[in-house]
Amino acid sequence: MRLELNKATALTLRTGIVLGMALMLLGLCLYAVDGSETLLYAGLLVLIVSPFLGVVVSFAVLIAERDWRWAGVAALLVLVTAIGIVLSLE
Repeated sequence: MRLELNKATALTLRTGIVLGMALMLLGLCLYAVDGSETLLYAGLLVLIVSPFLGVVVSFAVLIAERDWRWAGVAALLVLVTAIGIVLSLE
């Protein structure tokens, strides 16, 4: 099945938002019961990572479509973001 760029990216972002919000809602309920924050942090992490995954999916679709110019732009964006993540962990 071939996905077009906009649909693939939108699906990735939508899935990330729904999953992240569901985790945060469950985490809020769990926090009210026993004070555990694990699911709250997991939901927040999913929401933070979702845009990055959207770019990765866009890159993969652009490669599949052989749109080299925009695949290069997406690759540059993935590279810059990955460098930023690595530098922030130090």
